Amino acid sequence: PQRTVRLKTARDGSVRAGMATAERPWGTLAAMPATLSPSAGRRRVLLLNTGGTMGMRKGPDGLTPWPGYLRERIFAMEEFSFEGMPEVDVKDFEPLLDSADFSPVEWVAIATCIEESYLSYDGFVVVMGTDTLAYCASALAFMLENLAKPVIVTGSQIPLCDAFSDARRNLLAAVLFASVLGNGAFHNEVCVCFGEALLRGCRSTKLRALDLRAFDSPNYPPLATLGVRIELRTELARPPALGPLIVHKRMDTRILVVLLVPGFDDSALERLCQQPSEGLKALVLEFYGVGSAPTKRAGLLNCLELCRKNGILTVAVTQCFKGSVNLSQYAVGSALLKAGVIAGGDMTTEAVATKLAYLFGRIDSPQRVGELLQADLRGELTQLSANGQFGGSTRPGSDPIISRL
Repeated sequence: PQRTVRLKTARDGSVRAGMATAERPWGTLAAMPATLSPSAGRRRVLLLNTGGTMGMRKGPDGLTPWPGYLRERIFAMEEFSFEGMPEVDVKDFEPLLDSADFSPVEWVAIATCIEESYLSYDGFVVVMGTDTLAYCASALAFMLENLAKPVIVTGSQIPLCDAFSDARRNLLAAVLFASVLGNGAFHNEVCVCFGEALLRGCRSTKLRALDLRAFDSPNYPPLATLGVRIELRTELARPPALGPLIVHKRMDTRILVVLLVPGFDDSALERLCQQPSEGLKALVLEFYGVGSAPTKRAGLLNCLELCRKNGILTVAVTQCFKGSVNLSQYAVGSALLKAGVIAGGDMTTEAVATKLAYLFGRIDSPQRVGELLQADLRGELTQLSANGQFGGSTRPGSDPIISRL
């Protein structure tokens, strides 16, 4: 059964999450009134603390989530009183979660908090654990249609309670970006702020487990880099939103991602694809290189044919860190195309998985989802100018193609 989350605003301003009642459908949340009383002229940022390393403290059994600790540290940091810093309102989710426990239920809870406080703040910061941060950032990018304010997702490898930590810089940079990006009318989108870079959320991936530069954007430049000066790439900004914010809360996660290895068991994969479309909706296959697969083995082609017969969409992504899937480059790729495989282009696995969940949450047709998967909705697919240089996307953060359905 699908879990549901409700949020309650406690007297101390924290957000409490619990199971929804029968009368409250999946993805709907209790109202969260804004409690901000800002100083005149200061910009407003809402920080949603969902858990993760940044706000942990050392306990008898090691690092553990500590409700209220991140709020205490923020209010004690003198940087937040500097000129130009925004007023920050902190909301703690309860319970604070490890990001490994995140699911679409938590993504919906975050998106709903943003929706209900959207008119009261200039920007938003989401603090969470790093392990599934890229999945959350990608999901939020698709869920928040017509986003006209920055949503910055961040975390840390080392907690704030340690003397040496990346948490302080990541936190301050995320709050600054959430405050100033919307003011300049650029990068009003979901971003990941971590280490020395600001990355497009639906382009990010966790690359390093034990490095302060944990995240990267393999096929798209950083939107900003942090050094002695902050270098902001305004030419990479997406077009402004064309309408009011729309939050899509239905994510169909009947999706499976499989990484192929030489000599894999064809029969095991075949059994996964024998279910009708009421079960598995999409199969994402991580192929070699630009989309190479052992097409001389009848088992794989039989599996792909089963998927097409049962209405299961099959999508090819690359196992390589950089690059793109091009199924028309080699004969083996052409065989996959004939079997109905859709090329995922240069999208990350995180972007493909969450984009599929988003599209299937809105559209029932695998064929139509396959077509839209190959369209750039949030900047997740590379757009090249005539001279081959990166440029801003020509599509705003809305879905006119879907809206006409």
